[in-house]
Amino acid sequence: MKKQFIAAALITALGLTACGEAKTSEKTSKKTTEAATTAETTEADETEVVIIEELTTDPVKVTSLPTGLSDKYADLDNRSFIYDGHLYTLGVSTLQDMLDNGVEFTKTDNYDKIWTKQLKGQANYGTFDCTVANSRLQFTFGNPMKTEIPMKDCIICQVIYPDFESAIKRGDNDTKLQFAFPYTLTKDELIANSGEPTDKGNHNEVMYTVVSEAYPEYNSGYKFHFNPDGQISLVEIEWIP
Repeated sequence: MKKQFIAAALITALGLTACGEAKTSEKTSKKTTEAATTAETTEADETEVVIIEELTTDPVKVTSLPTGLSDKYADLDNRSFIYDGHLYTLGVSTLQDMLDNGVEFTKTDNYDKIWTKQLKGQANYGTFDCTVANSRLQFTFGNPMKTEIPMKDCIICQVIYPDFESAIKRGDNDTKLQFAFPYTLTKDELIANSGEPTDKGNHNEVMYTVVSEAYPEYNSGYKFHFNPDGQISLVEIEWIP
């Protein structure tokens, strides 16, 4: 909406300028008029592209939005998952996106109220959690921008899912929830796919992280927990600016 409003305003302003020039010089040639029209259209188009890039990259620096899950299990450039048929990306998708798609949480709130805290560093500071109804899937939302915004506009900055083993035993693999990796993922398969991890917390943890640009004392990414048999038991995916 903001993009369309700004682009429309620029086109209107340019149109008024062209009209003013027409009144002062009625004998302007057809060639000149066509050139002015072309320049006007080009300037409006370029402005719109700049606006799109500005909106897309604030607060997230991405060149294009993901259209699907990555082939890489721990893709730091595409921290996406699918829930109930809809693709969500950490650092991009908002609580409103999930509400629009009918995601239900164990507790509800007035999501129109202003969230006064700012996401600074780790995803468990200045954020709020929402757990999906009848599930152990938990999302953390935060506001990485410098202005206060409604809760519904806060961005997904963390996903925690601790139920892989139970899902496999149930035989349903929680079909609503899909990651880039299978529910039966092993530690060896993860490393074979995504390379050597950034860090290993202990024998049962594998991490792929990147240092934050805004808060270089912190990092974020993927943390995989495995049971003693090497099967995945829990995943934490985190994003900070």
